[in-house]
Amino acid sequence: MLSEVAVAGIYLPPFFVYACIALPVFLGVRFVITRAGVMRHVWHPALFEFALSLCLVSVLVLYV
Repeated sequence: MLSEVAVAGIYLPPFFVYACIALPVFLGVRFVITRAGVMRHVWHPALFEFALSLCLVSVLVLYV
């Protein structure tokens, strides 16, 4: 379990660290999904991307 992380004397919550780790993973997955044409079949792309990012962060929280 990750605890608070100190950066330049400022304590950051673990959720912020997980979100920063999930960002490049999300960008890669979004690139692959867009190139595969999946986004053309999604009803609300912004909502889909938000849900995808939440799923990635929650996977990191559960398994890291």
